[in-house]
Amino acid sequence: MSCPFHTPAPSYCSTAPVSLAQYPHESWLFGGARDVARNALEFFERCEQTAGIVRTRFLVKRVYVVTDPAAIADVLVNHPKSFVKPYVLRRMKVLFGNGLLTSSGEQWANHRHLVQPAFGAECMTGFLRLVRESTEEMLSSWCVGDRCVRESCDGETRDGDVRDGDVRDVYPEIVDLCMKNVAQTMFGVYDEEMGSIVRALAATCHDLAHAVLNVGQALPFHLPGRLKRRLKSELGALNDYLGRLIDQRRNDQRRIDQRRNEPPRRDFLGLLLSGGLSRQAVLDESVTMLLAGHETTASALAWSLYLLARHPKHADALAADLESHLHGDAPSMSDLEDLTSLRATLDETLRLYPPTHRIGRTVVSPVVIGGHKIPVGADVLVPQWAVHRSARWYDRPLDFLPERWTPAFRRSLPKFAYFPFSGGPRICVGTQLAYSEVAVILGLLAQRFRYSLCDEMLLVPYEGLTLLPAGGHLRLKLKRRSMTPAAPNHAAPNHAAQAVYS
Repeated sequence: MSCPFHTPAPSYCSTAPVSLAQYPHESWLFGGARDVARNALEFFERCEQTAGIVRTRFLVKRVYVVTDPAAIADVLVNHPKSFVKPYVLRRMKVLFGNGLLTSSGEQWANHRHLVQPAFGAECMTGFLRLVRESTEEMLSSWCVGDRCVRESCDGETRDGDVRDGDVRDVYPEIVDLCMKNVAQTMFGVYDEEMGSIVRALAATCHDLAHAVLNVGQALPFHLPGRLKRRLKSELGALNDYLGRLIDQRRNDQRRIDQRRNEPPRRDFLGLLLSGGLSRQAVLDESVTMLLAGHETTASALAWSLYLLARHPKHADALAADLESHLHGDAPSMSDLEDLTSLRATLDETLRLYPPTHRIGRTVVSPVVIGGHKIPVGADVLVPQWAVHRSARWYDRPLDFLPERWTPAFRRSLPKFAYFPFSGGPRICVGTQLAYSEVAVILGLLAQRFRYSLCDEMLLVPYEGLTLLPAGGHLRLKLKRRSMTPAAPNHAAPNHAAQAVYS
């Protein structure tokens, strides 16, 4: 599958300065900090509606919110060496150490180059096979024979016969599925001990990110003692587990070296161990991959199912198109390229609910963004959430309209009007794997069930490490779809369904 986020980024040169304005709702004491604390997503939307670059401050910290695509290109593509990760993300080193998410400069470049082969095209076929198998396993646990776990909209669970309208809290299971995929692919192992540890630490990670980003609290960037204790305990447990895994892998490698008839393992952990990194560096990168590597895909899947549940006509059109191509099977690499309806659904989901919904940088050398000089020490925020929902680039920007993603629309859209995986040198290292993983899982889920909401209340996003459903729950009513039996050769496409997305 050719991924839209792996095309080389062209150079951008603004012919005229981007509009710049002061944040109009600024407090004389706190600047824009209180608005961010109340609702950061609404704050970013106000900035986008005010100007391409909005100047404000969080207490005494100078901040520039950048939403114009040409100015975003200056930050991410044209002048990346003028920036480092912002203080709030550097503060996350208490969890991630100097991993790819938090590090900068030569160390970041060396580590990224080292692990890049673990995400290459040659790994894709085996990875998608694993994703398909683990997804089928999850679906078989939903309904075993004629029995399944049933739940009511009030959360009560019980065993019973499969009935249309049975309710399932799909989000925790999707998180576990994505965690299993990344662990088995990148580390060659997954067991319940790892799952339990990562599950607990991921919840703490979201609370940590939320606390660090809460610039409106009385003591900015102060971590509550209870959160520190949770973090220390859970991170210690994961480091102990990973330490045993590292020792086992190194012992295995010694035996391979002695036999000299087997190549070393080239997964993520194997590449780290072959790169001469310190033990702490291997641990830092492993923790980063385990946490960030599964949360982004789980977020994208959860919001996809939520939107399909809210828009049954789109869900039915997607299911019809998928079944006409796949007959209930999972998409293969060759299928993904042709499934325009699936790609349109994913792109529209990532537009409305990008898992990484804001990017931050701190200026470390003089730089011009959008024709304006930005002072050293200032923070620059680039919010995908607001850019993706801008009326400047999208008709009916708040509506879920997969059919907008025609080839002509894609060509007309400025590059940084849509950038769910960031861009430039620091584009997400696992973009293609993540996008393909979500496509395969959603391709199966959309064919097997029709989803609907327990009520019509909107699902509120929570700003953790990623944008996730508040409370960590997504309860949906499930109704089985009837599927035609798989045929030896794919039937002709369902042109009526496909026309919606072409």
